[in-house]
Amino acid sequence: MKLSKNIAALACAAVLALTLSSCSGGAGAAGESGGSGAGAGKKIGLIMLQGDTYFQGIQTGLEEAVKADGGSVTTGLSNNDPATENQVALNMIQAKMDAVLIQPTADEASLATMKAIKDAGITLICYGNCVGATADPANVDGVIQSDNTALGTGTGEAAAKYLKEKVGDTVKLAILNCDVASACKLRKTGFLDALKAAGIKVDVVTDQEAYLTDKATPVAENILTANPDVDVFWASNDGGTAGAVIGTKGSKKPVFGTDISTQIAGFILEADGNLQATTGQDPVGTAKGAYEMAKKVMAGEKLDKHSVELPGIVYDRANPETTNKFLGK
Repeated sequence: MKLSKNIAALACAAVLALTLSSCSGGAGAAGESGGSGAGAGKKIGLIMLQGDTYFQGIQTGLEEAVKADGGSVTTGLSNNDPATENQVALNMIQAKMDAVLIQPTADEASLATMKAIKDAGITLICYGNCVGATADPANVDGVIQSDNTALGTGTGEAAAKYLKEKVGDTVKLAILNCDVASACKLRKTGFLDALKAAGIKVDVVTDQEAYLTDKATPVAENILTANPDVDVFWASNDGGTAGAVIGTKGSKKPVFGTDISTQIAGFILEADGNLQATTGQDPVGTAKGAYEMAKKVMAGEKLDKHSVELPGIVYDRANPETTNKFLGK
Protein backbone atom coordinates (compact mmCIF):
# COMPACT_ATOMS: atom_id res chain seq x y z
CA MET A 1 0.00 0.00 0.00
CA LYS A 2 1.47 3.66 -0.89
CA LEU A 3 0.52 7.06 0.75
CA SER A 4 2.36 9.81 -1.10
CA LYS A 5 0.84 13.19 -1.98
CA ASN A 6 -1.07 14.12 -5.10
CA ILE A 7 -2.23 17.70 -4.69
CA ALA A 8 -4.79 17.64 -7.49
CA ALA A 9 -6.33 14.45 -6.16
CA LEU A 10 -6.50 15.86 -2.66
CA ALA A 11 -8.34 18.89 -3.97
CA CYS A 12 -10.88 16.58 -5.59
CA ALA A 13 -11.39 14.68 -2.37
CA ALA A 14 -11.92 17.86 -0.42
CA VAL A 15 -15.13 18.41 -2.32
CA LEU A 16 -15.94 14.71 -2.16
CA ALA A 17 -15.77 14.25 -5.90
CA LEU A 18 -16.31 10.72 -7.06
CA THR A 19 -14.06 10.83 -10.09
CA LEU A 20 -10.49 11.91 -10.54
CA SER A 21 -11.05 12.94 -14.15
CA SER A 22 -12.17 16.44 -13.22
CA CYS A 23 -8.93 17.09 -11.37
CA SER A 24 -6.35 14.86 -13.04
CA GLY A 25 -6.94 15.49 -16.70
CA GLY A 26 -8.64 12.31 -17.83
CA ALA A 27 -7.84 9.70 -15.21
CA GLY A 28 -11.41 9.20 -14.11
CA ALA A 29 -14.26 7.00 -15.29
CA ALA A 30 -13.54 4.55 -18.04
CA GLY A 31 -15.40 4.84 -21.29
CA GLU A 32 -18.09 2.41 -22.38
CA SER A 33 -17.37 -0.21 -25.02
CA GLY A 34 -18.64 -3.56 -26.11
CA GLY A 35 -18.27 -6.50 -23.77
CA SER A 36 -19.92 -9.59 -22.42
CA GLY A 37 -19.96 -11.75 -19.32
CA ALA A 38 -20.50 -10.99 -15.64
CA GLY A 39 -18.88 -7.55 -15.94
CA ALA A 40 -20.77 -6.40 -19.03
CA GLY A 41 -22.11 -2.88 -18.56
CA LYS A 42 -21.46 -2.94 -14.81
CA LYS A 43 -20.73 0.16 -12.76
CA ILE A 44 -17.69 -0.36 -10.56
CA GLY A 45 -16.75 1.97 -7.71
CA LEU A 46 -13.13 2.34 -6.59
CA ILE A 47 -12.26 3.87 -3.21
CA MET A 48 -8.57 4.73 -2.79
CA LEU A 49 -6.55 6.15 0.08
CA GLN A 50 -4.48 8.53 -2.06
CA GLY A 51 -3.76 9.43 -5.67
CA ASP A 52 -0.09 8.40 -5.74
CA THR A 53 1.81 6.12 -8.13
CA TYR A 54 0.52 2.92 -6.57
CA PHE A 55 -3.12 3.96 -6.62
CA GLN A 56 -2.73 5.34 -10.14
CA GLY A 57 -1.67 1.80 -11.08
CA ILE A 58 -4.71 0.40 -9.28
CA GLN A 59 -6.98 2.79 -11.16
CA THR A 60 -5.35 2.14 -14.54
CA GLY A 61 -5.47 -1.64 -14.11
CA LEU A 62 -9.11 -1.57 -13.09
CA GLU A 63 -10.18 0.78 -15.87
CA GLU A 64 -8.49 -1.40 -18.50
CA ALA A 65 -10.26 -4.53 -17.26
CA VAL A 66 -13.68 -2.91 -16.78
CA LYS A 67 -13.59 -1.05 -20.10
CA ALA A 68 -12.91 -4.33 -21.90
CA ASP A 69 -16.22 -5.60 -20.50
CA GLY A 70 -18.14 -2.47 -21.47
CA GLY A 71 -18.47 -1.24 -17.91
CA SER A 72 -17.50 2.02 -16.22
CA VAL A 73 -15.39 3.00 -13.23
CA THR A 74 -16.11 5.74 -10.68
CA THR A 75 -13.26 6.62 -8.35
CA GLY A 76 -13.07 8.45 -5.03
CA LEU A 77 -10.36 9.31 -2.49
CA SER A 78 -10.70 8.87 1.25
CA ASN A 79 -7.42 10.62 2.13
CA ASN A 80 -7.11 8.20 5.07
CA ASP A 81 -10.11 9.89 6.68
CA PRO A 82 -13.01 7.61 7.75
CA ALA A 83 -15.55 10.45 7.44
CA THR A 84 -14.49 11.25 3.88
CA GLU A 85 -14.46 7.55 3.09
CA ASN A 86 -18.01 7.21 4.36
CA GLN A 87 -19.26 10.13 2.26
CA VAL A 88 -17.60 8.77 -0.88
CA ALA A 89 -19.19 5.37 -0.21
CA LEU A 90 -22.64 6.93 0.33
CA ASN A 91 -22.33 8.73 -2.99
CA MET A 92 -21.48 5.43 -4.66
CA ILE A 93 -24.46 3.75 -3.02
CA GLN A 94 -26.71 6.52 -4.28
CA ALA A 95 -25.20 6.12 -7.76
CA LYS A 96 -26.18 2.42 -7.59
CA MET A 97 -22.77 0.88 -8.19
CA ASP A 98 -22.85 -2.85 -8.99
CA ALA A 99 -19.60 -3.44 -7.10
CA VAL A 100 -17.20 -1.40 -4.98
CA LEU A 101 -13.50 -2.07 -4.51
CA ILE A 102 -12.16 -0.48 -1.33
CA GLN A 103 -8.91 -0.06 0.53
CA PRO A 104 -10.31 0.87 3.97
CA THR A 105 -8.77 3.65 5.99
CA ALA A 106 -8.80 1.65 9.22
CA ASP A 107 -10.03 -1.55 10.82
CA GLU A 108 -13.02 -0.68 12.97
CA ALA A 109 -13.48 2.88 11.71
CA SER A 110 -14.24 1.64 8.18
CA LEU A 111 -16.53 -1.18 9.21
CA ALA A 112 -19.77 0.85 9.26
CA THR A 113 -19.02 2.16 5.78
CA MET A 114 -18.34 -1.32 4.45
CA LYS A 115 -21.54 -2.67 6.02
CA ALA A 116 -23.53 0.15 4.41
CA ILE A 117 -22.20 -0.87 1.00
CA LYS A 118 -23.05 -4.52 1.63
CA ASP A 119 -26.49 -3.69 3.04
CA ALA A 120 -27.21 -1.83 -0.20
CA GLY A 121 -26.78 -5.11 -2.08
CA ILE A 122 -23.50 -4.02 -3.66
CA THR A 123 -20.68 -6.52 -4.16
CA LEU A 124 -17.72 -5.45 -1.99
CA ILE A 125 -14.06 -6.43 -2.50
CA CYS A 126 -11.26 -5.27 -0.19
CA TYR A 127 -7.97 -4.87 -2.07
CA GLY A 128 -5.58 -3.61 0.59
CA ASN A 129 -5.24 -2.79 4.28
CA CYS A 130 -7.68 -5.63 4.90
CA VAL A 131 -7.27 -7.06 8.39
CA GLY A 132 -9.56 -8.16 11.18
CA ALA A 133 -13.19 -7.22 10.64
CA THR A 134 -12.50 -5.63 7.23
CA ALA A 135 -11.33 -9.03 5.94
CA ASP A 136 -14.14 -11.03 7.59
CA PRO A 137 -16.33 -12.93 5.07
CA ALA A 138 -19.34 -11.61 6.98
CA ASN A 139 -18.39 -8.04 6.00
CA VAL A 140 -16.72 -8.33 2.59
CA ASP A 141 -17.23 -10.62 -0.42
CA GLY A 142 -13.54 -11.10 -1.17
CA VAL A 143 -10.04 -9.95 -0.26
CA ILE A 144 -6.97 -9.54 -2.45
CA GLN A 145 -3.92 -7.64 -1.29
CA SER A 146 -0.18 -7.62 -1.02
CA ASP A 147 1.40 -9.68 1.72
CA ASN A 148 2.45 -6.61 3.69
CA THR A 149 4.53 -8.49 6.22
CA ALA A 150 6.47 -10.00 3.32
CA LEU A 151 7.00 -6.52 1.83
CA GLY A 152 8.80 -5.54 5.02
CA THR A 153 10.65 -8.84 5.21
CA GLY A 154 11.97 -8.52 1.66
CA THR A 155 13.55 -5.14 2.35
CA GLY A 156 14.69 -6.29 5.80
CA GLU A 157 16.60 -9.23 4.38
CA ALA A 158 18.34 -6.97 1.87
CA ALA A 159 19.12 -4.49 4.64
CA ALA A 160 20.50 -7.21 6.91
CA LYS A 161 22.94 -8.33 4.24
CA TYR A 162 24.07 -4.77 3.56
CA LEU A 163 24.41 -3.82 7.23
CA LYS A 164 26.44 -6.90 8.11
CA GLU A 165 28.88 -6.06 5.34
CA LYS A 166 29.01 -2.27 5.72
CA VAL A 167 28.01 -1.35 9.27
CA GLY A 168 28.06 -4.27 11.71
CA ASP A 169 25.73 -6.30 13.92
CA THR A 170 24.51 -3.32 16.00
CA VAL A 171 22.80 -0.42 14.26
CA LYS A 172 20.95 2.77 15.07
CA LEU A 173 17.78 2.90 12.99
CA ALA A 174 15.47 5.79 12.09
CA ILE A 175 11.97 4.87 10.89
CA LEU A 176 9.56 6.96 8.82
CA ASN A 177 6.21 5.25 9.29
CA CYS A 178 2.69 5.25 7.88
CA ASP A 179 1.20 3.53 10.91
CA VAL A 180 -2.10 5.27 10.22
CA ALA A 181 -2.68 2.23 7.96
CA SER A 182 -2.70 -1.29 9.39
CA ALA A 183 -0.73 -2.54 6.39
CA CYS A 184 2.19 -0.28 7.33
CA LYS A 185 2.41 -1.78 10.80
CA LEU A 186 2.74 -5.22 9.20
CA ARG A 187 5.52 -3.94 6.97
CA LYS A 188 7.39 -2.60 9.98
CA THR A 189 7.05 -5.92 11.79
CA GLY A 190 8.37 -7.79 8.76
CA PHE A 191 11.34 -5.43 8.41
CA LEU A 192 12.37 -5.53 12.07
CA ASP A 193 11.86 -9.29 12.34
CA ALA A 194 14.11 -9.84 9.32
CA LEU A 195 16.90 -7.83 10.97
CA LYS A 196 16.43 -9.75 14.21
CA ALA A 197 16.48 -13.08 12.40
CA ALA A 198 19.79 -12.09 10.82
CA GLY A 199 21.29 -11.46 14.27
CA ILE A 200 21.36 -7.67 14.02
CA LYS A 201 20.72 -5.73 17.22
CA VAL A 202 18.61 -2.68 16.46
CA ASP A 203 18.39 0.56 18.43
CA VAL A 204 15.38 2.45 17.06
CA VAL A 205 16.49 6.05 17.53
CA THR A 206 13.18 7.47 16.32
CA ASP A 207 9.97 6.22 14.72
CA GLN A 208 7.99 9.12 13.22
CA GLU A 209 4.91 9.39 11.03
CA ALA A 210 5.98 10.68 7.62
CA TYR A 211 4.30 9.15 4.58
CA LEU A 212 3.98 12.15 2.25
CA THR A 213 7.15 13.18 0.44
CA ASP A 214 6.95 16.87 1.27
CA LYS A 215 6.56 16.07 4.97
CA ALA A 216 8.97 13.14 5.06
CA THR A 217 11.80 15.17 3.52
CA PRO A 218 12.17 17.70 6.38
CA VAL A 219 11.47 14.94 8.92
CA ALA A 220 14.45 12.99 7.58
CA GLU A 221 16.59 16.12 7.54
CA ASN A 222 15.71 16.92 11.16
CA ILE A 223 16.34 13.35 12.28
CA LEU A 224 19.80 13.48 10.73
CA THR A 225 20.55 16.83 12.36
CA ALA A 226 19.44 15.60 15.80
CA ASN A 227 21.04 12.17 15.42
CA PRO A 228 24.14 12.46 13.22
CA ASP A 229 25.27 9.02 14.38
CA VAL A 230 22.17 7.23 13.03
CA ASP A 231 23.31 4.31 10.84
CA VAL A 232 20.35 3.62 8.60
CA PHE A 233 16.88 4.84 7.61
CA TRP A 234 13.86 2.73 6.72
CA ALA A 235 10.55 4.04 5.39
CA SER A 236 7.33 2.05 5.14
CA ASN A 237 5.78 3.54 1.99
CA ASP A 238 6.38 5.40 -1.27
CA GLY A 239 6.25 8.96 0.03
CA GLY A 240 8.27 8.15 3.11
CA THR A 241 10.93 6.40 1.04
CA ALA A 242 11.25 9.31 -1.38
CA GLY A 243 11.39 11.78 1.49
CA ALA A 244 14.03 9.78 3.34
CA VAL A 245 16.22 9.66 0.25
CA ILE A 246 15.86 13.36 -0.54
CA GLY A 247 16.20 14.43 3.10
CA THR A 248 19.44 12.52 3.62
CA LYS A 249 20.97 13.21 0.21
CA GLY A 250 24.71 13.78 0.43
CA SER A 251 24.97 12.20 3.89
CA LYS A 252 25.90 8.74 2.59
CA LYS A 253 23.45 7.27 5.11
CA PRO A 254 21.91 4.10 3.64
CA VAL A 255 18.15 4.18 3.11
CA PHE A 256 15.84 1.20 2.71
CA GLY A 257 12.22 1.57 1.74
CA THR A 258 8.90 0.13 0.69
CA ASP A 259 7.00 0.53 -2.59
CA ILE A 260 8.26 1.22 -6.09
CA SER A 261 7.69 4.07 -8.54
CA THR A 262 9.61 5.60 -11.42
CA GLN A 263 11.19 8.07 -9.00
CA ILE A 264 12.18 5.39 -6.49
CA ALA A 265 13.55 3.16 -9.26
CA GLY A 266 15.68 6.10 -10.34
CA PHE A 267 17.02 6.44 -6.79
CA ILE A 268 17.99 2.76 -6.81
CA LEU A 269 19.97 3.21 -10.05
CA GLU A 270 21.73 6.46 -9.10
CA ALA A 271 25.46 5.85 -9.16
CA ASP A 272 26.07 7.77 -5.93
CA GLY A 273 22.60 7.36 -4.43
CA ASN A 274 21.86 6.18 -0.91
CA LEU A 275 18.67 4.12 -1.50
CA GLN A 276 19.88 0.55 -1.26
CA ALA A 277 16.71 -1.53 -1.65
CA THR A 278 12.94 -1.40 -1.62
CA THR A 279 10.12 -3.92 -2.05
CA GLY A 280 7.28 -3.07 -4.41
CA GLN A 281 3.71 -4.19 -5.01
CA ASP A 282 1.83 -5.10 -8.18
CA PRO A 283 -1.02 -2.55 -8.42
CA VAL A 284 -2.28 -3.55 -11.86
CA GLY A 285 -2.37 -7.24 -10.93
CA THR A 286 -4.13 -6.39 -7.68
CA ALA A 287 -6.81 -4.30 -9.40
CA LYS A 288 -7.49 -6.87 -12.10
CA GLY A 289 -7.60 -9.65 -9.52
CA ALA A 290 -10.08 -7.68 -7.41
CA TYR A 291 -12.28 -7.08 -10.44
CA GLU A 292 -12.24 -10.77 -11.36
CA MET A 293 -13.35 -11.53 -7.81
CA ALA A 294 -16.17 -9.00 -8.10
CA LYS A 295 -17.31 -10.46 -11.41
CA LYS A 296 -17.54 -13.95 -9.94
CA VAL A 297 -19.53 -12.73 -6.95
CA MET A 298 -21.86 -10.69 -9.17
CA ALA A 299 -22.43 -13.82 -11.28
CA GLY A 300 -23.33 -15.80 -8.16
CA GLU A 301 -20.21 -17.95 -8.36
CA LYS A 302 -18.16 -19.12 -5.38
CA LEU A 303 -14.64 -17.78 -5.10
CA ASP A 304 -11.80 -20.31 -5.12
CA LYS A 305 -10.34 -18.46 -2.12
CA HIS A 306 -11.99 -15.69 -0.14
CA SER A 307 -8.61 -14.12 0.67
CA VAL A 308 -5.58 -13.92 -1.64
CA GLU A 309 -2.16 -12.47 -0.77
CA LEU A 310 0.21 -11.38 -3.52
CA PRO A 311 4.01 -11.48 -3.16
CA GLY A 312 6.19 -8.40 -3.48
CA ILE A 313 9.27 -7.78 -5.61
CA VAL A 314 12.61 -6.72 -4.14
CA TYR A 315 14.43 -3.96 -6.02
CA ASP A 316 18.04 -4.00 -4.83
CA ARG A 317 20.92 -1.74 -5.83
CA ALA A 318 23.07 -4.87 -5.91
CA ASN A 319 20.83 -6.37 -8.63
CA PRO A 320 19.88 -3.56 -11.05
CA GLU A 321 18.33 -5.94 -13.59
CA THR A 322 15.01 -6.07 -11.69
CA THR A 323 14.83 -2.29 -11.47
CA ASN A 324 15.66 -1.87 -15.14
CA LYS A 325 12.90 -4.33 -15.99
CA PHE A 326 10.43 -2.27 -13.96
CA LEU A 327 11.46 0.81 -15.96
CA GLY A 328 11.06 -1.11 -19.22
CA LYS A 329 14.76 -0.96 -20.10
